[in-house]
Amino acid sequence: MINNIIIGGRLTEDAEIKRTNQGVAICTFTLANNRKYKETEFSTYIEVSLFGAFAEVMQPHLKKGIAIDVIGELMQDVWDHEGKTYYKHKIKAKEIDFRTPKKEKQAIQNIEEGENYEGF
Repeated sequence: MINNIIIGGRLTEDAEIKRTNQGVAICTFTLANNRKYKETEFSTYIEVSLFGAFAEVMQPHLKKGIAIDVIGELMQDVWDHEGKTYYKHKIKAKEIDFRTPKKEKQAIQNIEEGENYEGF
């Protein structure tokens, strides 16, 4: 079965890193995906997890407010509490792409066209 998801958004807080008892790094953060329908704006919040060396390398760069695209696998946690079953969907990230801010895109374009640009 195919299980791929691509979602873009902004981090709601700095990414946190924890370790399992075996020492495997787990980095987690929440991504806010905003969309607009007519005049109403909607937000969806989804937890994203990274594991191992990928988690360790990426965590210092995942700061509140930055815009990213996440490519990964949709997962579901299931647990029981006081006789009731709870479900939570999250993404196990395989790839993270940082979105280039417009100002940087313009600077890159100007450099490619041979112009001097002091916009950084």
